[in-house]
Amino acid sequence: MHFSRLHTFGICFAFVLTAAITAHGQSLPPMPHSPDLLGIYPGMPMNVARMTLQKHSSKYQVQNDATPEVGFSLTNPDPQIREMVNVYLTKAPNDPAVWLITKSQVFSPQAPMSVTALVTALREKYGKETLTDDRGGGGLYLSWLFDQNGKLLTSANPALRGCRGGSFVIYMRNSLPQVLNEDEKRCYASYFAVTAGLNRKSDPTLLEAYNVELVNLPYAFHAATVTANADNAAAEKARQEQMKKANKNKPDF
Repeated sequence: MHFSRLHTFGICFAFVLTAAITAHGQSLPPMPHSPDLLGIYPGMPMNVARMTLQKHSSKYQVQNDATPEVGFSLTNPDPQIREMVNVYLTKAPNDPAVWLITKSQVFSPQAPMSVTALVTALREKYGKETLTDDRGGGGLYLSWLFDQNGKLLTSANPALRGCRGGSFVIYMRNSLPQVLNEDEKRCYASYFAVTAGLNRKSDPTLLEAYNVELVNLPYAFHAATVTANADNAAAEKARQEQMKKANKNKPDF
């Protein structure tokens, strides 16, 4: 079984260019240190996050990821329980900081994990989940939603069940689109959550794999907007310089 992929988003969006953007790093608003995933939280500076992740393994080293949208990762290739942690970072001119953390494990028949064991561990860490979405063959999703101060919400708009940090990765890597939809508008306004996706075996009490992500989408959206504004400002400056050259390049008649 594979986790279902989310659809592409779209709402009209206009970038606002600001003269304050420079080539230097910019500090985004401070984020609460809780919730965290493996001690790493959205807003944590890159170097601190990297050191924090390395503490979870004395055998394997944290690696810079070949995929530019992932800052770094830690993989345990044990065939019994394969584990991977990915940490995603904001782009320049923002100071590099965490906006998404994911952890996944895949289990062999010789090293099973029950749904109960995973859910119990998650509830001990984060409390009672805010939203549940059981898609049958598409997986079971549990979400813990928080306000921007890091306080767990006991209830939330069910429409937020469709929000996922992974859907924003392509926007952070490339650029924000000109068109987004109303669902994503809601996600980017408030979605700060831990989400667990459970891939169950034919025996629904056992896991084939799971994926847990922690993301603050308003924080990520803010960072991506800063990047887009800087890119647009640089492109406009380059266009104006090109026009100056073009206007000086007069032919003789």
